[in-house]
Amino acid sequence: MTIPSQYKRLPVSVKLLSPLLILFLSLWTSGTVGVGYFTRNNLERTAHKEAGDLAILLQQDLQQKQEVLSLKARWISEDRSVVEAVLADDRALFLRTLLPIQAALGLDLIRLVDTNGRSLVSLQQGALERATFEDATINFTAQTGLELSGILLAENAAPSSLSSFITVKSSTEVLATLVVGVAVDDRLLQQVRGDTSMHLVAFQGDWVTASTLALDRTQPWHLPQSDVVPTRIAIAGETYLLKTVELPGFDRTTLKIAVLKSLKDTEQAAHQLWLVVSGFGLLGGILIVGVTVLGFRITQALSRRIQGLTQATQQLAQGDLSIRIRVDNQDEVGVLAQGFNMMAEQLTARDLQLNHQMQQLKSTLEDLHRTQRQMVQSEKMSALGQMVAGVAHEINNPVNFIHGNLNYVEQYTQDLLRLLNSYQHYYPQPPQALQASLDDVDLPFLTEDLIKILQSMKVGSDRIRDIVVSLRNFSRLDEAEFKPADLHEGIDNTLMILQHRFKAKPGFPAVQIVKDYGSLPLVECYPGHLNQVFMNLLTNALDALEGSERQQTEDHQPTHLNTIWISTQMTADNKVQITIADNGLGIPEAVRSRIFDPFFTTKPVGKGTGLGLSISYEIVTEKHNGMLGCDSTPGEGTKFVITIPVR
Repeated sequence: MTIPSQYKRLPVSVKLLSPLLILFLSLWTSGTVGVGYFTRNNLERTAHKEAGDLAILLQQDLQQKQEVLSLKARWISEDRSVVEAVLADDRALFLRTLLPIQAALGLDLIRLVDTNGRSLVSLQQGALERATFEDATINFTAQTGLELSGILLAENAAPSSLSSFITVKSSTEVLATLVVGVAVDDRLLQQVRGDTSMHLVAFQGDWVTASTLALDRTQPWHLPQSDVVPTRIAIAGETYLLKTVELPGFDRTTLKIAVLKSLKDTEQAAHQLWLVVSGFGLLGGILIVGVTVLGFRITQALSRRIQGLTQATQQLAQGDLSIRIRVDNQDEVGVLAQGFNMMAEQLTARDLQLNHQMQQLKSTLEDLHRTQRQMVQSEKMSALGQMVAGVAHEINNPVNFIHGNLNYVEQYTQDLLRLLNSYQHYYPQPPQALQASLDDVDLPFLTEDLIKILQSMKVGSDRIRDIVVSLRNFSRLDEAEFKPADLHEGIDNTLMILQHRFKAKPGFPAVQIVKDYGSLPLVECYPGHLNQVFMNLLTNALDALEGSERQQTEDHQPTHLNTIWISTQMTADNKVQITIADNGLGIPEAVRSRIFDPFFTTKPVGKGTGLGLSISYEIVTEKHNGMLGCDSTPGEGTKFVITIPVR
């Protein structure tokens, strides 16, 4: 019997209700199933998006670690003990210097390669202890002399290394290249993973070198390319979304890291969703309309929550670590939101920690640079003082001998001349041969000129003694402590040492010194350090006058009298004020705001280091609690004012 014939035999009520019931049930079933598939697709898209965002976060985290590693490498390369070890080329000294640094900074690899490609020392520990790296790649990269960072792949099955290359320099030349690295091993991947739901697996080629999962590392793996969308993969009975991240290494090598996003929570949420859909299907025969409306609203709410989670994940991937998701439910999506919030808090804490560490490293580097400048200048001035004191001592002995004997020579000469005059008086008519000898030597001229020569020798020896005293006073090796001193004496000693620069030279007229000394008491200070300040300021004034003279000569302008004014006075607040001014070119405003910055100079290469005014500023302000100011007008001159307390 056919269906139409059976339909004809049904009651009228059944005939009326059957189409409506079938229609409503069809609509309900199709609608429920459609909502289920729509929600599941949303969950899948969210999981794919999270996997991609986790891959981005992995790259950002490794980039931050690379920056921290580069800062560590720079700190080691600028460490004075490391530079001395490279200069000595002593393996025992290398080990004593680098092993504590390696342990303190947590480095798995430290290697030094000289400019010829020869390995000076190689220290490997931890996961890199048995790693074998291609020396040709390291040596070639080292010989370029560039600061590089990247992945260094091991030739054997050992983990790869996150590495940084930086040169080690002395004050004059490049000595070697420093290679530092940390192993991309299970420990590093676990640190990057933290407490998130993702897992990380590092591959070299098709072989596993590090993983946060327990995997069989004896079997090859075939990974998709990094530009492929996340794909599903089953590992140990659990399903993951896999996204490959490729990290470029040296010599065109690549390290692949697979980001595995667990789909356990997503599948549980989907399973619960289908249970709810089935329940709605059973209730559809009784409350078809009400259940349909209620299911639609529930689906909308769930979609909004997933959409909010997706938007929050996007904001987090863009760097907004302050984003949080409000958790109103304890279902699967609520648990996923809680996990997201925990991950965001951990990333925030890690970001703050990394920023704090970077600030500490930057501060440490600044302190090291400042200390290095002070040590270099202190050693330079100490060596200069010792040399000046030694030269003064060596000159002083023969000069004292000459100066002490000149009086006797003058006395003996006077006695001989008196004796000669007596002979001439008593023997006015000498023999002819003696008279011929007297005529040959021109005795009257010899007598007159000998007296002048002795006087000139005495003036010259006095001048040498004054210069020696000035050199000894300027060096101040016996006055390194804080003690009362005569500042006028220090200025005069400095002027005595620079006397040769005040004299006229071809193309440069003499410099006039105008001194206006006030009545100053003895000032408690470091005399040697203040002499250094006077020397720097006077030398800069002379350089400015020479530059002004050259410019006037090139512009065919009439030259003015080159003058340096030095004045001292007491201020009302019991302080001493020393002013050193010149009538040179002056300093432009753009340059004047930076003259006290370390290593800033407008002089040509080889003429200045940019440390003179910076160190002078530190001596006046930090060592003597004073002030060093500069007032300059372009085209008119420059004036430096030193103000220090008497006590």
